[in-house]
Amino acid sequence: MLATTLTLGADDLENALRLLSEQALSVNIAARITENGEETVWNMEVSRVTISGRAVTIRLDGSNVVVVVQFTPYQEGDNGLLLVAQGQTWVSGASGEEVQYRTSFKSMPVTLGEPVVFFPLGARLEEIAVTDDQYTSFNIELQVEVVPYQAAAE
Repeated sequence: MLATTLTLGADDLENALRLLSEQALSVNIAARITENGEETVWNMEVSRVTISGRAVTIRLDGSNVVVVVQFTPYQEGDNGLLLVAQGQTWVSGASGEEVQYRTSFKSMPVTLGEPVVFFPLGARLEEIAVTDDQYTSFNIELQVEVVPYQAAAE
């Protein structure tokens, strides 16, 4: 009798894992920093697995810039999503005495597999102090694509 109960428990666990795998989403993020609106000076790609309603957080640390962004996909129907992007940025001067803090929040209806670009610093170029008397213009672009996990794993 006890063995039957354990078998049913294992079946329940297997079914729960299968259901979770079917509902899981893969959030693919391509981040890049451009200087003067042209040259890419840094880039990275990352993929995270999540479920509807659970945020994926990425953090980018630079010498005088910190960016923390959360992407939360909310599945709507078979092929639709509401993608919520929340960004926080801290930008300090070259000497480090002045820190600017900004937040951004955007929700976008998208379809699964549709790429979306998010600019945590805004769409315009940002003047950042490299030294006390030298500034450069750069921007951070995050391209996000949410796909079903099973499709991403294949």
